[in-house]
Amino acid sequence: MNTLEIDSRGLRRARTRSLIALGGLIKKSGLLETFHIELGLDLQKDITMKEPVAALYKGLLILKEIVESGEVSLQIWAVQGLEELRKSDRE
Repeated sequence: MNTLEIDSRGLRRARTRSLIALGGLIKKSGLLETFHIELGLDLQKDITMKEPVAALYKGLLILKEIVESGEVSLQIWAVQGLEELRKSDRE
């Protein structure tokens, strides 16, 4: 096995870990419940999940627009987010 293969495998694993962690944040935020998305379903194949997933996607696009508009401070959100994470860890 050459170094390039090892490096690309490591990058894929790191990417996968990041995506799993982001999914965990979405779960922890309560968005899955808000958008009525059930864990364990194939979100691409289950026709009942098409609209809830599309609604969540649109919400994420709106969040992106808000952040890109400069109307919010990511530093303030980071501090507030850390506070919320600490609170949820204590519960």
